[in-house]
Amino acid sequence: MNYSPEEIIAALLSLWCVWLAAKNKVLNWPISMTASVLYGWVFYQNRFYSESFLQTAFFIFQSYGWWYWSMPQTDKKEIPIQKTPYSSIIWLALTFVIGYTVWYNIYTNIYLDARYPLIDVFLTILSLTALFMQAKRWYESWFLWILADVIYVPMFFLGDQPITAVLYLVFIFLAIFGLLEWKKEIKKASRRKPLGKYN
Repeated sequence: MNYSPEEIIAALLSLWCVWLAAKNKVLNWPISMTASVLYGWVFYQNRFYSESFLQTAFFIFQSYGWWYWSMPQTDKKEIPIQKTPYSSIIWLALTFVIGYTVWYNIYTNIYLDARYPLIDVFLTILSLTALFMQAKRWYESWFLWILADVIYVPMFFLGDQPITAVLYLVFIFLAIFGLLEWKKEIKKASRRKPLGKYN
């Protein structure tokens, strides 16, 4: 099986950006934007069209995340990691269901030769939700990334992209690491001041 140089480079950049995100480094955003451009091409060539469109959405969200993480504060403090507000969990769930239903119906009517559309669309919407939450620096975003990565592994193996499948296998462990790192940050913040209740 031949592996394109674009897929190999994209996989390496993706590993780097997730590690940087887990370490709470703003550099993760420009690195991930570069990987998204490369993977957009790779997925389209392999008929994972929804994943290709996801990379475009990733690029937009990553630009927002870069701005949001770098946004200056009047007290010059970094925007804190926090738990997802209850009110946000409700509208995130509603948005997920609506987004999946609408995109699946549009997608399957346009891309008749798409690979595994049911799973691919589900992972697209799940990943978008996780990325938005990560940009907001909501702790629970890592749970969604773990779930997505667990499903991505067999999908890419079956879809003739073993390099990407292995990448997502590594992502599972990096996401667990990120979850633990962000949990530590929340605990540190709670020692400095009481952690507010969910809104």
